[in-house]
Amino acid sequence: MRRQWACELGPHGVRVVTLRTGGIPESMPDVTETAPFRQQMTDATLLGRPATLADVGRVAAFVVSDHARTLTSTQVNISCGALVD
Repeated sequence: MRRQWACELGPHGVRVVTLRTGGIPESMPDVTETAPFRQQMTDATLLGRPATLADVGRVAAFVVSDHARTLTSTQVNISCGALVD
């Protein structure tokens, strides 16, 4: 779907970039308050820590900036390695 939207919207100057996040503890406080679940989330990442909402915000700010003006029909993985393709 991302590629199709990029093909349809590209001629109008619209870029299509999806942000793929893994588990972000801040976004699910009821579930992540338990230490075992937090540890499972951390253990599931390649970087040894889960992503934060601030991490997602920084990537989103980059994607909408002119620095990323060549990106389209792509996906950015913001999961600290929890989601590996």
